[in-house]
Amino acid sequence: MEDTDLKKMFQALTDAMTKISAVNVKQEAQIAMLSAGKNKFKVPEPEPFDLDGGVSLDEFFLSFEDYFADLYGDNKKDAWSPVLKKFLEGEVKDAYMGLKGGNLKWEFLKTTLKTQFADTIQRTNNYKRVFSALAKKENESILAFSIRITKVSKQAHPTYRFEELEDLTKGKFLETLPADISEKMSIALVNTDLTTAKYSCLVSMAERFEALAPKTNIVEVTNTTKTIVLGAAEPALSVQAVTSLRPNGVAMPKLVCSHCNKPNHSQDRCWTLNPQLKPNNNRGNNYNSNSRGNPRGGYNNNRGASNNNPNNNRKCYTCNDYGHLANACPSRQQNVNIPPPNFQKRAQNAAVFNTNRQCNICGVSGVNFHAWQQCPKVQQEIANQSNTAVVTNNTDLNMQPFNALNL
Repeated sequence: MEDTDLKKMFQALTDAMTKISAVNVKQEAQIAMLSAGKNKFKVPEPEPFDLDGGVSLDEFFLSFEDYFADLYGDNKKDAWSPVLKKFLEGEVKDAYMGLKGGNLKWEFLKTTLKTQFADTIQRTNNYKRVFSALAKKENESILAFSIRITKVSKQAHPTYRFEELEDLTKGKFLETLPADISEKMSIALVNTDLTTAKYSCLVSMAERFEALAPKTNIVEVTNTTKTIVLGAAEPALSVQAVTSLRPNGVAMPKLVCSHCNKPNHSQDRCWTLNPQLKPNNNRGNNYNSNSRGNPRGGYNNNRGASNNNPNNNRKCYTCNDYGHLANACPSRQQNVNIPPPNFQKRAQNAAVFNTNRQCNICGVSGVNFHAWQQCPKVQQEIANQSNTAVVTNNTDLNMQPFNALNL
């Protein structure tokens, strides 16, 4: 290899190294310049877009593209489509979800949304109808109502200038105020020119009048009239007879005498006026001196039968008479369909027959058995002794003395 060839080769290497060094220096300068530019002139992040936000869709897309071009560069704009979702709200976000905008190209997605939400005649007419029907809600504040009027007026009249929109919102605000606040506002603005008054001043004045207005709670009172239907009155005794729960008969009528003010009888059956109607409280002809009016009197020591009727002092709740119960009242209607009871007489057992008692005076036994105090012979003897003046230990009946009886 000759010396000339070596010199040419070294010269080429030297030139190449010089070019590489110059390129590196240029790249470093560009990187430093970009870093400095990003730190000093950073684009702010755009706010989420809504149709009621006061910003058009075209203006939003301009700020969105500037932000992402500065942040990521504009080489791959199609990567912006999935990110757009978190910067949309309201109807625009619903349309983005329906289109599945994350899978669309950026330019096609932007054109579709602009076309769909452009200020068309139909859309403007809809906002005009909403603007004409504006009214303050029940729990809405004056400030929130004024902001809603401003938004709807811009959407209903997109071609109006700022001065025209302000006059329109002032007139609509004063027109739709509540009656009490509107009356106070009209008095306060008698000598005021509305063309020179600011919309914010009118809103502040209405807020003060709203705070001073008395709050009244309206209570609705509903009168309900109940109709009472009066049916035919039924006799008290008939109703009580149907609803009776007494096992002895119908319900007891709650009667009070108007003469003596005592219960359980009326004036026509009062025994203070008619002594013959007084009930007999005698519990049987009992000559036993040890009974002393005891209702259990009349029973002898040998537990024999008694002549007292236990129903003599019982009151019937059907006819209000004494001496029988309601189930045996003769005035009650008898059921003719029930056959009469059939009692079969059976021969008594000899063992049972031997236990029957008999009267020690007259010897009567069986169903006619009676104690010696109720024996007719004894009663006749007592009657004879009371009529004679001489009392002897023997009787004319040829009987043993009482104390000699084997009881």
